[in-house]
Amino acid sequence: MLFGVEKFICKACNKPALVKFISFGKMPIANAFLTKETLEKGEFYYNLDVGFCEECKMVQLIEMPPYSKYIVPDDAGKTHYAFFSSTSKFMEKHFAEMAKEAEEKFLDENSQVLDIGSNDGILLKAFKNNKTLGIEPSDNVADVARTQGVETISKFFTEELAGKILAEKGNFKVIFSTNVLLSIIEIGSCMKGIERLLANKGVFITEDPYIPEILEKVSYDQIYDAHVWYFSLTSLSNLFERYGLEVFDAEKQWVHGGSMRVYACRKGDYPKTDRLKKYLQEEKEKDIDTIQPYLELSKKVEQSRIELKALLRKLKDEGKKIVGYAAASKGTIVQNYCDIGRETLEYISDSTPFKQGRFSPGKHIPIVSPEHFHEDNADYALLSAWNHAEEIMQKESEFLKRGGRFIVHYPTPRILEPESTNKPSNNPNSEDFPGVEIKKLNVIANGQGYLFEVVRNDDNLFSGKFGQTLVSELYPGTIKGLHKHSKQTDYTTCIKGNIKYVLVDDSQEPAKIKVLTIGEKNSILVKTPPGYWHGYMPLANEKATVLHLMDRTYNPKKPDTERKDAFAFGDVWTVRPS
Repeated sequence: MLFGVEKFICKACNKPALVKFISFGKMPIANAFLTKETLEKGEFYYNLDVGFCEECKMVQLIEMPPYSKYIVPDDAGKTHYAFFSSTSKFMEKHFAEMAKEAEEKFLDENSQVLDIGSNDGILLKAFKNNKTLGIEPSDNVADVARTQGVETISKFFTEELAGKILAEKGNFKVIFSTNVLLSIIEIGSCMKGIERLLANKGVFITEDPYIPEILEKVSYDQIYDAHVWYFSLTSLSNLFERYGLEVFDAEKQWVHGGSMRVYACRKGDYPKTDRLKKYLQEEKEKDIDTIQPYLELSKKVEQSRIELKALLRKLKDEGKKIVGYAAASKGTIVQNYCDIGRETLEYISDSTPFKQGRFSPGKHIPIVSPEHFHEDNADYALLSAWNHAEEIMQKESEFLKRGGRFIVHYPTPRILEPESTNKPSNNPNSEDFPGVEIKKLNVIANGQGYLFEVVRNDDNLFSGKFGQTLVSELYPGTIKGLHKHSKQTDYTTCIKGNIKYVLVDDSQEPAKIKVLTIGEKNSILVKTPPGYWHGYMPLANEKATVLHLMDRTYNPKKPDTERKDAFAFGDVWTVRPS
């Protein structure tokens, strides 16, 4: 059957406008890790097909497996979920910052906070001055939350449950849903419940994987049974509108391989930000509201499978020992779609005790403890939790020191080198500017001189798009900027001398300003995405040579450049005594 011909009923808007654009074939439940006993009983499989609704623009699974297949009760009737959020220290920091932002922007001491899908209480435990309530249907992780003092209801969130909570607890000023809204099958009932529980001027904050990021990274492993929806701001705006809510702000996040934090309210409660308008315009330019980019994704996914299998086959032919790292849902999808079994991966290392001693869904690869991995002499590890690559590579420094390397499949299959995992969120120079990334350039010097790599096609910060390269020499006292682009991404480094590089985000008041030094004293490459004002000047009364790489060619008839006076945001240029 040709994709794009047969139409299904969209489960978001109930219109016969859902068009299939990709099929991964029969797939097991991604987190249904098997014991020795259950290996013989057989597994549940479903058709992992994905569609795009031409009416409401929502991307979704065509077959949505019931919750009972992946939130499974034990003999005592208690349900279990295989992932504990607090196992990641980076995520703890992320949620603590999220809580702080909500406190500063939306809460007072009498406000209540609700978290839908609260897991082990990782977000709510960060609130010290407000009453909180978690909704978590999995008993095992909810029990952990309760031990930390987080009141938690072990039920699925529905309009009916919202009514009971309203009667007992009243309204909530902020309602969170982090990496959860995409998992709620009856999303209409959920939205009705949220609208009922929101207090006056209340805010619903949701943070989920962002479909344009999946398209760009070809991170198809984020598509699996527990993720039934894949949101753009366009599709979320359409969804919220049907339930009396509207999106008023949004902010890109690095978590889960690229997410969007979305702020919604009752219509008219808060003004829509320029940042939101910019994101919506970007989606329009990328044709996110059409099926075309999704059909293109289908082709890229198939090519990724071919290349990953070829890379692994080559390494095995060379006699290399390959294992898996992290028994994550993402890994289940890659292993089964790419037909990677025990003939390729001898085992999978995972730090979650619940998973150790079990077997991976579909391919039945044994899961072992990190101690086994540390004592072994594997040459390569196929990394499932690639969105935590930096944290993992810091933790597994000994593996890297002895020559071990991690393999990832996105955006194309490749071997990660230790220096190629920079993430903006963990860099103190860029964490306040989503999308801005910084790469430390390694300078190699000897008696003949020195060299340093600037950009590699396997750098995480490099999008893969090349427009042109320029070299400019600046005389002392020259200020270049301020300017910004609506479409173009800039990559900038200073190859001779030093420059002060200024970034400005004026999407909200007051404008945020970040100042960096780039050059011989601090060899870094800065990626500046569209939407940020930026400029630079030489330091120390010396000339500076600057290397620019852009992802678009310059068109003098349609210049993608907006300019401001260099002092539009005050004197950010004068070097002041410390």
